[in-house]
Amino acid sequence: MIPTTVFSGYILGVNYQNSITSIINKNEYFLNTEKANILNNMEAMELTSQLALSDREVLDYMLSNRDFTAEELINFNTHSFHNLQYIMYNNPNISNLRFFTSNKYAREIWPIIYNERRIAGENWANEFYAQPEAVWWTIYRGPEELRGSTEGERQDYLNFASLVREVKYPLDQHLALLQVNMRLDVFFSNIYGNLQEASTQLLAIDRNSHLYYNGTSSFYEKIAPEDIRSEFALHTQGSEGNFQFTHEGIPYLCLYTSIERLDSKLLSVVSLESSYNDMNKTRLAIGGATLMLVLILSLITYKLLSVILKRLHLLRDSMKKVRQGDFNVEIPQLGGDEVGELGNHIRQMLSKINELIAEAVNKQASSKEAELNSLKNQIDAHFLYNTLENLKMLAEIEGQLVISDTLTSLGAMLRYNLHWTTHYVRLYEEIQHIQNYIAVMNIRYGGKLELRLDVRQQYRQQEILKMSLQPIVENALKYGMNAPGLRKRGLMIVIHAYEQDDFMYIEIRDNGAGISAERLYNINLALQLDPAAAAMYAPPVNGDSAYDTSGSGIGLRNVHLRIQLHYGKTSGLWLESVEGEYTKVTIKVPYLILSGGLAE
Repeated sequence: MIPTTVFSGYILGVNYQNSITSIINKNEYFLNTEKANILNNMEAMELTSQLALSDREVLDYMLSNRDFTAEELINFNTHSFHNLQYIMYNNPNISNLRFFTSNKYAREIWPIIYNERRIAGENWANEFYAQPEAVWWTIYRGPEELRGSTEGERQDYLNFASLVREVKYPLDQHLALLQVNMRLDVFFSNIYGNLQEASTQLLAIDRNSHLYYNGTSSFYEKIAPEDIRSEFALHTQGSEGNFQFTHEGIPYLCLYTSIERLDSKLLSVVSLESSYNDMNKTRLAIGGATLMLVLILSLITYKLLSVILKRLHLLRDSMKKVRQGDFNVEIPQLGGDEVGELGNHIRQMLSKINELIAEAVNKQASSKEAELNSLKNQIDAHFLYNTLENLKMLAEIEGQLVISDTLTSLGAMLRYNLHWTTHYVRLYEEIQHIQNYIAVMNIRYGGKLELRLDVRQQYRQQEILKMSLQPIVENALKYGMNAPGLRKRGLMIVIHAYEQDDFMYIEIRDNGAGISAERLYNINLALQLDPAAAAMYAPPVNGDSAYDTSGSGIGLRNVHLRIQLHYGKTSGLWLESVEGEYTKVTIKVPYLILSGGLAE
């Protein structure tokens, strides 16, 4: 009993220290996570300020020594000021971006460009002018938007994290102040969030010893934030660390770290009341249970060891055979306790190993077979390419240039169809394939087909699924030519692309026979349903429907499902048509430029 009691007391002390260490590690992680979020927000604000200062037209506007004409103001608002707005709104966490200039010729343009007299007397401006740094960070309480000082006008005041930068242009001449603001509940997202534990709270203290915390938390019912600030002032040493203190009989742990550029401290305060109470309860429970456990364990230890060790030795011998390469070892049933469960798991593991070995062998055989099939396909494809090239040369020798050009287009189509290294291609590659298709089909229709492209150069690098446009153009040609008189005057197909709300829209329009309103409704409805339900609404395939899957095996719904499979349910296609006038198919996919980044 004596060594058990001493050992239990030692273990309790060690467990309490381990618990404190675990709490410290956990809250250091929370603290570093919040600090990383803050530094990311600061990087975003700095990037926003750098982007704003990179526009020389904005600086020239604030440097002007004359009044601008109306046309110049309109041009500035349309281009440079629009770019500033784009920079500000591109990051939703940025509250506002503001220039304050003393140039009387630079007109104020809300909500970005203001006269410097508007901030005369504001504390943050005075503090900035009092220090020599060109870039300065602060936390201040100010209006959500800077408006005029009209008497009676309402202003909502919020706490902001602010980056202030002096703009010197040209030749180190003071031109303006640039201010980038972020609301403090966004800047300190975890401090003001509701995801913190009830026993832990994050706080921030700025250079003026102002506290920022979540005032709605019940944590502050037992300790006031001012008391935390007083304890912090007494115990803090260096840029980071931790300390413990007691307030009204409740122990607390405080961890802190510095945010140097903001000249502030980030704190994590933890109530140890629960841990302390748990330790006392555990001490009493161990003391009462120790005597009973010693007596009981003394009686049953020998029998337990004799049974358990016997079965463990059996498992050990079995695993020795497995180590020697025998995976067909038979492990007997060892009961329903932990040892029996362990034996059952080992038995299942051996069965799974045998399955994996068989699966690996089958995969290796399948891989070899696929390689042989791929090699065969390559040989067949090269045979077709070489044959077409020979026919093309014969046509050129015979002076049959139309046949030669048609064979060139046909060869390009074959290469495009057979060369599937990836599901994705650039938009211009799909358009080139369509151009080759139209060139081939013009032989059949006597040159009555015309393809027009309305695709800006930067959109031609847009990612698109391979063979997603060609079935639509094929449908336009197949069913659009059914209009009376269209074979005489010809069919025009127009491909138009534009970007909106981070999505690329590609329209394929023809001036063909069109689709009736009822059939158009059923087609669009079927595109949105699952395959079983779509069969109820799909129009019949009778030779004059644009919804057809019986020809090449790739219909509009197949294209729609492929797009949704690769890009999600927000993407897809739909139809618009007026019978006897036109049919238009619109494809919606995420805006993604494969050459790197978004197009300007």
